[in-house]
Formats: sequence, C-alpha cells, structure tokens
Amino acid sequence: SLKVQGRANLFSHLISLPAAYFETRHLGDVMSRFDSQETILQAMTTDIVEALLDGLMVGMTLVVMFVFAPVLAVVVLAGAVLYGLLRSAFYLPLRQASAESIVWGARRDSHFLETLRGIKTIKLFNGQEGRRAHWMNLLVETVNRQLIGQKLRLILRTANSLLIGGLAIVIVWLGAKQVMEQTLSIGMLLAFISYKDQFLDRISKLIDTVLELRMLSLHAERLADIALTPPEPRDRLGEAHRPHQPVALEVRNLRFRYSDNDPWILDGVSFRIEAGESVAIAGPSGCGKTTLLKLLASLLQASEGEMIINGQPLARIGIACYRSMLGVVMQDDQLFAGSIADNISFFSDTADLELIEYCAKLAAVHDDILDMPMGYSTLIGDMGTVLSGGQKQRVLIARALFFQPSILLLDEATSHLDIEREKAVNDAVRALPVTRILVAHRPETIHSADRVIVLEEGCVQRDEKRQINGTAVMPPTGISVSSLYRGNPSYWWASDTESYRNGNT
Repeated sequence: SLKVQGRANLFSHLISLPAAYFETRHLGDVMSRFDSQETILQAMTTDIVEALLDGLMVGMTLVVMFVFAPVLAVVVLAGAVLYGLLRSAFYLPLRQASAESIVWGARRDSHFLETLRGIKTIKLFNGQEGRRAHWMNLLVETVNRQLIGQKLRLILRTANSLLIGGLAIVIVWLGAKQVMEQTLSIGMLLAFISYKDQFLDRISKLIDTVLELRMLSLHAERLADIALTPPEPRDRLGEAHRPHQPVALEVRNLRFRYSDNDPWILDGVSFRIEAGESVAIAGPSGCGKTTLLKLLASLLQASEGEMIINGQPLARIGIACYRSMLGVVMQDDQLFAGSIADNISFFSDTADLELIEYCAKLAAVHDDILDMPMGYSTLIGDMGTVLSGGQKQRVLIARALFFQPSILLLDEATSHLDIEREKAVNDAVRALPVTRILVAHRPETIHSADRVIVLEEGCVQRDEKRQINGTAVMPPTGISVSSLYRGNPSYWWASDTESYRNGNT
C-alpha cells in the first residue's frame, strides 16, 4: 500500500510539473529518476525492518557472549568493528560506481526510446548500424560501471569470509586454551561458537544494510529533481468559470528567456486580440512565433509581462481553468495508443460519438476515417501509425475542437494538407464562435486570418488588419457549420454559430 500510494503521489506530482521541465531533460533520465523511488521505498518497507531485527539479534547475542566468555566476546567484537571499517572504506568507490551506472543506464534508455521514435528516419538514412553501435557503446559503459560495483562487492565478500575464517581459528584457539585452563567448559565453548556465528552473520548484514541506506542519498538526490521541482500553480476560480463563448486575449510587455544567461527570445511583445477575432502570427524562422504560442497556451511561463483574458489576469483565472478554454495543435503534438475516436475525444469517459464525428467533419477527416476498415474504432499507435501526415494533423485538429474551446491555437497545424483541403478546414474553423490564433508560413494560411501580427527578432514589427480592395476581411458567411451538425442542443458551438457570424457574441 505504501509503495502504490508513494508511486501514485510521485506520478501525480510529475505530471503537474511545468512543460519546460520536460523540454530540458531526456525521457530516459526522467524514467531513471522516477524509478529511484522504488529503491527508496524498498529500503523503507523492507530493509529498515530487517535492520531493526538484525540489530535486536546482535544486541542479544553480544550480551550472551559476554556472559559466557568476556575475553572471547571482545575478540569477536573487534573483528566486527574491523569489518565495519573495511566496509566504510569501500563506501565512496561503491557510491561512485553506482552513480555512474545509473547515469549511463539513463543515457542508454534515452537512446533506446529516441531510436524507436525515429525509426523511420533512421531507416531512410540507413542509420541502423550507427544507432546500434552507439547503443552498444552506451550498454558497454553501463555494464562496465556495474562490473566495477560487482568487483568491489566481491572483494568485500572475500574479505568478510577471510575475516570470519580467521576469527573462527582465533576463537577456537583461545577457547581451547581456556578449556585446558578449566576457565571455560567444552559445552560453553560450543555454545559460544554458535552465538558467535549468529552474531557475525547478523552484524555483517546490519553493517551492509546501514551503508546501503546511506547509499540511498544517491537515489534521493536524483529523486529530488522531480519531487522538489515546484508544480504549476493551482486554480483559484475553477472550471465552472469557463465562458462558453469566444474570449478576448491581451498580452502586455511580454518577455521570455529560458534562463538569466540566455538572450531574450521575446522582448516586449504587446497586443490585444478581440473575442472571435482570427489572427495569424508570421515572421522568419527563429523569431519566436512558436515560443509565443507556447506562452499563450501556458506551456511556458513568461519571464516578464502578463496575459489578460477577458479583462482578468491569467494568475487570477488559473492555468487549468484557462486551458479548459483552449484548443491547441502544436507542431510536435502526439496521438496516443487507442482508437481514432478515443484520440479525438482524448479518452473522455463521456465521449459523444456524434460530437466526435462533428469535429472530424470540421477537420475534413470524417470521410477518411469512414474509408478505414474499422472506421472510428480503427486502432492507432502513439506515433500515429496507419495515418498519413495530413490525416494525423486533421485528427489533431478534431481533437482540439472536441471540447469546444473559446480560443483555438494552431502552430503550423495544416502544413501537411493540400491547398484545397486546408481551405476547407480553415473556412469551417473560421465560421465557429472561437478566437483563433495561428502560426504559419504559408500565404494561404496567413490569408485565412482577419489580422496579421509580424514578429522579428522577438518583437512585434507589424500588426495590421488584412484587407482586400481596402476592406477589412470578415469571417466567411458561406460556410454553414450547422450543416455538419445533427441538431444536438448540447453543442453550444452549433447553436451559437449563426448568431456569432452575425456579430452577436
């Protein structure tokens, strides 16, 4: 129960950490740090209890030995102290070997996971042999560190055996001498030898356990990287305060960099996006577009400045409540192992198939799904197997739409689509009652927005309404989103779409 609860609590804390935590660490390293808890819990639930029992037996047998033969007991105790000193001398080398073994093992696991995720790229570049050789090098380094620890422990076991054997000879010789001097009977000598064996066995285990418990500081240091990292702040208002309508979003003097020693990625970005407005963020590669979108999605925390949502600071609304307003598609978004329907509904227990199909139609992927042998029950892997790049993007868009967001954030979300299908998706999404912010390079995607914000070197260079023949572009009126929808009044989108397009938000 302690193990299960402990691991559950740590996992809950891990997934509550900011997204930036995971961007600066390898998966294998995070897994290794998380697994360090198992070693600590094992020590807390088993090793400590065994150490207490061993300590009790050591105390009892030592008292009996001193009662039977004080001189012999002193000799045995001196041997135990000698083993303790020897074991302590090996502590630092063993700790160093264990630490290096853990680090190299984490690198090996990271390489393994990275290889599996990039297997298609590896095959295309005929890189299998290079990846195998690199993984073998990491494996050999890990095994070498493990062998160092095993050799040190073998030396300790050998020294312990020699020490116990030498003590046995000394005890028999001194005991025989006392028997001949008639200060000790043969029966008492045999009983003493039996207690001596019990004492040495228990105290050896006790010394080993105590030093292994000291070794836990190594795992505790690694675990502390997870356990002591502050989680994302909790909400103050909660889900009930989420508005079921487009919301206005404003950023004021937003600045961001990853650390105090890094240059500013965003420097003094300010703008306001009205409720229901469609805005494209453009600019050259590396100007901070994706970073800005991550800040707007609350995946990163601004170094300076603030975000205002419907007139309220983000800190007051709370991150979880704010995220419940969002539908997001990032460049590196992932699908999960399960059916297509599960992925669109994000494995919701109360998923409505009609709403799933509705969102798939908006994302122009409904017909593709129906062409699959199992339709919406088609199973996909965590890397989107059986789906093309364009199909995966459209499933991700459908997933972003499923919870009927008030703000839709898209980072190159239609880059794998042909122009005609991209236009169909953009037109359908533009007709929804949602504030839309998209990052794009394609002119067609940028032209689908009502307004364009151009970033350059982390600053806003231009912010202008897109116009055709001097007239500001307005949301399309030819799209009928309700024609994709079958009349379920629980979808606030469908019931509000017509009034939204008429300007009544």
